[in-house]
Amino acid sequence: MAATGLDRSPSIAGPRFAGFDGLRALAALAVLLTHVADTGGANGPNILGIFFARMDGGVAIFFVISGVLLYRPFVVAHLLDRPSPRLVPYFWRRALRIYPAYWLAMTVVVYVLGVTEIPSFRNFLLDYSLLHIYSPHQPDVFAPLVQSWTLATEVAFYLFLPVWAAVVLRIGRRWRGSRVTLELIGVGVLIAVSTGWKAFVLGGGFSDARIGQLKLWLPWWLDLFALGMGLAVLSVAVTSLGRTIPARLDRRAAPMLCWLGALGTFWWVAAGAGLGHTSDAGARSIAHHLLWGQHYLYGATAFLLVVPTIFRSPAADASRIHRFLQARVMVFLGTISYGIYLWHEAWIDRYLVWTKLPFTGVYTSDTPFQWHTNAYFSAPWLIFVAAVLGLTVASATASWYGFERPIMKFKRLFR
Repeated sequence: MAATGLDRSPSIAGPRFAGFDGLRALAALAVLLTHVADTGGANGPNILGIFFARMDGGVAIFFVISGVLLYRPFVVAHLLDRPSPRLVPYFWRRALRIYPAYWLAMTVVVYVLGVTEIPSFRNFLLDYSLLHIYSPHQPDVFAPLVQSWTLATEVAFYLFLPVWAAVVLRIGRRWRGSRVTLELIGVGVLIAVSTGWKAFVLGGGFSDARIGQLKLWLPWWLDLFALGMGLAVLSVAVTSLGRTIPARLDRRAAPMLCWLGALGTFWWVAAGAGLGHTSDAGARSIAHHLLWGQHYLYGATAFLLVVPTIFRSPAADASRIHRFLQARVMVFLGTISYGIYLWHEAWIDRYLVWTKLPFTGVYTSDTPFQWHTNAYFSAPWLIFVAAVLGLTVASATASWYGFERPIMKFKRLFR
């Protein structure tokens, strides 16, 4: 994404947002670890398992980042009276980024590794088009790549975003106040709509299976995308309109303070919110979801992790947080993070099949916060984690250099 002339401030990061690769690496590795821990029986009521179980919150980081990066060009067009992004190039780039690598992983997982199967041509169309989460047949909701539901939600956001931007632009032509204010009001509306959807889903008397499906759809997650959209608005206001950086986020201590806040919200969702000890364990009650629910704590954690990468200065750049996110290994893992996300579940399954090790029920005690050293520091557990991580990084690296990066060259077909 190229920077505009007005976005080249020497003290504030432009739309490249150095540090996003490191955040993607953290998100992908968190999802991998929670799935390895869940499969290996390491999620439990103990000092480590409660945190492993909540690392699926890495998905929230991906959604907030998407909101920032994808909405920012529309915000630039609106606030600076520039032409809106052309839709054909926009959709073409989005399709190239998400579908080819997904098709490759799906094909290998189903037809080469034989991890699972696609039972019918109907399922084939639903799974490969990422429309499976809308299937009326509950077994079809999760495709052969279980984590692909998030990709289906991302695709829905890609389709929704230009429509929303057009609505805001149309209202802005009659709006007499600040356009920045209008954009932020719009973000608030999206968060309110998402909250209303949650109340409808949880209070509508649906079956557990139907609730599980409706929780995969875009309205449930729209507030997390909206958080990123709000950051995009503030970013353009600071870099291009000369607005003051909010909350003194340009100070050197700001990144560390934000990450300490993220650590606090993550601790809350893991140890203080009263959730179960599996990755998908959340209370069904409206009060629990809307007041103390893991969804909002995931969102707060992701927001606080992302914020320091949006508003930066030379002083903030010297922080350990930014140095960590821009370390070579983090940038590399962030570059291949999509592959990590796509491939890790298949390697978990293959490892268990090859070794014939029943990695379930590691824990025999339900004593809260008991340290089960036989799980975390045993050779089988450590080898399991290392093997899945190594196989996943290798396949993600091959996918990026051999397939994804060459494919992205075709984005130039539509400028």
